[in-house]
Amino acid sequence: MQPSILTLTGIGFTYPDAPEPLFSGVDVSFPHGWTAVVGDNGIGKSTLMAIARGALAPDQGAVAPDPKRLVIGHCPQGVDIPPEHLDAFAADWSPETIAVRDTLGVGDDWPYRYDTLSGGERKRMQLACALAARPDVLILDEPTNHVDAEARARIIDAMRVYRGIGVVVSHDASLIDAVCGRCVVFSRRHVGTRNVTVVDTHPGGWTRTAAAIEARDDADAEALAEARRETARLAASRARRFDKVRQVEAAKRNGRHIDRHDHDARDRRQLAKMTGLDRGVTRAYARLDARADAARRREAELTVAAKRYDGDIWMDIAPSRRRELIRLESGVIRFDGRDAADAGPEAVGEDGLGLDSSRLSRAVVSGGRIRLSSAADDVPAAGLVIPTISIGPCDHVAVTGTNGTGKTTLLRTMLAHVADVPKLIVAQELTDDDRVAAMGRLQGLSSGDRARVLGAYARLNADPDRLLAGGSPSPGELRKLLVCLALPAGPQLIVMDEPTNHLDLSSKESLARLLADYPGALVVVSHDEWFVDRVSGS
Repeated sequence: MQPSILTLTGIGFTYPDAPEPLFSGVDVSFPHGWTAVVGDNGIGKSTLMAIARGALAPDQGAVAPDPKRLVIGHCPQGVDIPPEHLDAFAADWSPETIAVRDTLGVGDDWPYRYDTLSGGERKRMQLACALAARPDVLILDEPTNHVDAEARARIIDAMRVYRGIGVVVSHDASLIDAVCGRCVVFSRRHVGTRNVTVVDTHPGGWTRTAAAIEARDDADAEALAEARRETARLAASRARRFDKVRQVEAAKRNGRHIDRHDHDARDRRQLAKMTGLDRGVTRAYARLDARADAARRREAELTVAAKRYDGDIWMDIAPSRRRELIRLESGVIRFDGRDAADAGPEAVGEDGLGLDSSRLSRAVVSGGRIRLSSAADDVPAAGLVIPTISIGPCDHVAVTGTNGTGKTTLLRTMLAHVADVPKLIVAQELTDDDRVAAMGRLQGLSSGDRARVLGAYARLNADPDRLLAGGSPSPGELRKLLVCLALPAGPQLIVMDEPTNHLDLSSKESLARLLADYPGALVVVSHDEWFVDRVSGS
């Protein structure tokens, strides 16, 4: 029987050798329908999902029902490894699976050529295999990474059809608004003198949740400000009262020095003794001291949103003096890796040496954009027709187009013809080897360069302390780290394939500001129109 809710109670987890827990005391539930899990890169979202599906054991807490008793579908962030159940999906022609194929636009031959599919096509293939397994719980980690607008619409349609417990880890605000009825939000909160990770649940999609979070943070900040004002007021009052106590004590000590002929002073001293004025001043000071201590405790117990360090990064980089950093002559780039004659589309034929023109994508250069489009729908492209492409030392160029038109292939070809200049290349899919190599490079830097890299890393909305303590950055954190590691060498060319994959919303904005201000040559491949508009020369 399919469960109606998946509940995690008192969940805590600490990575080996980490100085503090990743999170602790997490209580969260996932009912039928879609719930979004949202939060900054590296904060623990994917780790909690691994615990929810039984792939990772928590240090404390429990998951109910037991994940081992459920059919749980999982689509990870990456698409480099073929999905589970791929062979079973290829042989499954049941009406339910045919409906999945149709909804996601999965070609009949896709299961047999997974290695040749584009990133967006692999993502759809990944989701199709998970849905065809009829899971009780379906967990999607960044399902709209790699995909174009059409594929994204198909993924949303497929998610809406699913009737089980759905959990989507995503930074895609419009996707969350389109399909999710609740948001589970990871955030860092400042309590007293330290930051802790908290997990809260909000009704509604991201727009409603973001408004609630902003209102809460504003109210918390005002409450803290008021508590600080009250603490300061009581401290000032206590200081004044303390002066009176000292005056009384001084009078008591100095009473014996009063001139026996100064009757007024002697009368004031006697009055203080008779009315207990000195005891009253001391008691009032004690009460005020207690109130001030209580105010300080209340202030220390208040929580507010932890300070974010995203901001502008100063890039002391001089552009190359070369006229061109990349140049491709007009012609055809074959997707099978064979050489093609340098010829325009009119020279491409079907004589066995050329290619069928209906199977060619085409590139158009306009301003700061290289736009790729397919010649025919539902026909796998076999090559890409390009005009002359020239990238100058300060050009910012975005490569756009639907999945399968050859964006990544064009990028590889451009890199094969790049000038010998300092450069940063960030691939679409990053591996464990990339992660290990990046951490090794960080540790090998001089203290000055390491400080510069970690300072830039913090301004991309990342936590240097957590990076140094954990040593295993998330995919989003790794992208930021690679950018920052390149800064000391002064790259004159940056090439990034889908740079916003895995990045949280604040990090996208920070990276966009960084790349928009970058003085060298920039080439990015992206489906994110907002990002492209910010960083390209268009």
